Amino acid sequence: MTTKEQIVEAINKVEHPEIAMSLVNLGMVRNVSVEDEDVSFTLIVPMLGIPEAVRDFMIGSLTEAVEKAGGKVKKVEVEAMNDEERQAFFSKEQSHWKA
Repeated sequence: MTTKEQIVEAINKVEHPEIAMSLVNLGMVRNVSVEDEDVSFTLIVPMLGIPEAVRDFMIGSLTEAVEKAGGKVKKVEVEAMNDEERQAFFSKEQSHWKA
């Protein structure tokens, strides 16, 4: 049986596609829930208008990590960051940009 700790450990390793930091450290993943092997989580994005390809890539990367840890993603919610979270995100983005 997959534990929440195993899922969280796997999710913690998923990096942002353009920023050299994990999605968790960027404040982009929350509400991770594990019931048996079923996993749900919320992806928190700076704004809801981010390109679909970027959003889908992040969800796909998180889903792949969950599956490798033995879980199965049942539900992903996408929400926007509040102003304070967005400001912290942009600060981290500037200092860790991969370009």
